[in-house]
Amino acid sequence: MSDAHPDESKGTSDKGPLPMDRVRHEMERWLEVARSTGERALETLGVVTAGRPTSPAMDVIELETEVVVLVDLPGVAAEHVYLSLVGNVLTIKASRQGLDVPESTRRHVFERTSTQFERTIALPAAVDPDGVRAETRDGLLTVTVQKPAPSPGRSIPVVRGVGGSNVESS
Repeated sequence: MSDAHPDESKGTSDKGPLPMDRVRHEMERWLEVARSTGERALETLGVVTAGRPTSPAMDVIELETEVVVLVDLPGVAAEHVYLSLVGNVLTIKASRQGLDVPESTRRHVFERTSTQFERTIALPAAVDPDGVRAETRDGLLTVTVQKPAPSPGRSIPVVRGVGGSNVESS
């Protein structure tokens, strides 16, 4: 017979879950958040490798004639944004420069450092590579990509061939 408390085998005591079970539950919750939301969760938890670009928040909206991509790029000047479009894959790279404060200055809070942002997304529809506009205003990058105009149907003329069939028979 075991000396353990009768409820310990279930991971509870008279006062609720045991401390290790609470820790395990919290770790499982963090891992589930990380699994379900990827790098954004790791950034939220502060577990991002130094020097690695962060992944900015983004919305992709498909309209009838265009796809609109909205990206949060706080503090990023337009000249520090790089966009590329290959097929229907849009890549956004940007950098924000931190304040250039001399080391001798007393810093009380110093969280706004230089940062790189990078995000690649497959757009939900075919797009026209010549129909792209991008604008940044108040920390929001708006990229508008036109969808190609549907090609109108056309009639195909059929001509009478000369001679025999073009298909050889055996």
